[in-house]
Amino acid sequence: MYPPPSRRPRYAATVLVCGLVVAWPLVAPPTGAASSPAQGSTASRATPSLLAAQAARTGRTRPFRAASYWNTPLGHAPRDAGSRRYIRDALVRTHSQRYLKLVLGDWGMPSYRSGTTDPVYRINPASGPTVRVHIPRGARAMPTSDAALTVYDRASHQVVGLGGARFHRATQRWSARTVSRYGSSTNGIAQGLRGGTRGNLGHRGIPGSVQAVTMNEIRRGAINHRLEVYWWETSSRTPTGHEAYFPMTGSEAGKVGTVPEGIVIRIKPSVDLTHKHLSPAALTVARALQRYGAVVGDNSGSGNGLKLQSNVDWRGVLAKDSLRSIGWRDFAFVKGGYRP
Repeated sequence: MYPPPSRRPRYAATVLVCGLVVAWPLVAPPTGAASSPAQGSTASRATPSLLAAQAARTGRTRPFRAASYWNTPLGHAPRDAGSRRYIRDALVRTHSQRYLKLVLGDWGMPSYRSGTTDPVYRINPASGPTVRVHIPRGARAMPTSDAALTVYDRASHQVVGLGGARFHRATQRWSARTVSRYGSSTNGIAQGLRGGTRGNLGHRGIPGSVQAVTMNEIRRGAINHRLEVYWWETSSRTPTGHEAYFPMTGSEAGKVGTVPEGIVIRIKPSVDLTHKHLSPAALTVARALQRYGAVVGDNSGSGNGLKLQSNVDWRGVLAKDSLRSIGWRDFAFVKGGYRP
């Protein structure tokens, strides 16, 4: 559970486990991590050899299978019955801007790619599986209380997110409070959910790879997956009484907002983005929000935002108000739990 929202915006990383997580370099090659799925799950097992074989066959440049929920466009997805009410929640709150802001700087998400030449660290949560991940030398967590970062490990074919992370120079070790792990050659769905993969864990079902827009995606001119949006305050329950909608495994407890976690917000298909006077980079982000949408996955404490990668220089490319010409009335919410 996170502290209650304060006046200072918070873009919190999501907890898999509580307590201190300590990491130290290993010589042995990484192995996959798995634990038992929740009761009633139809999860399949993602072994290291399977992940490696799948990655070698596909040669993909984005995590997860092409038919994954995260990589499938929304098309003509049905609109949620509460869409207008949820949009009003963004319009009437004085601490929420009139448009979706982009979060960069200290509260953006550090995102790194690693490979076989990078050191391997073993991360031992207080409970759950051991995760081994390559982390580049010089990687740094965000300089905030969240201290989060995301690593795309191409050697062990996984996306790992750390929260409360810190590198200790004296011992050459990483420590962290929380961890998430999703096999990049799986469907990206958390274990315990229908169709989920055993070993996919953390951030209440949201992989680190969708938590921020990266500079590489902007340079390619395409973001071909769903994203995550941070809402000023969410609801801890859906209208049907569940904690959250698919693809999330739960919600942040104690929240009294209006918008349920797991629901997807998108720019309406009818909106002509070419008339919104957007820069090429902003148009790339807007097209992703229109085609794939973004899952409401966490609380910010103030304002509604979409994270950018923080360990790059966005000057002259994107700014926090780059989407200001797209008002909230250009958005709609997709039916909760919809799976395209």
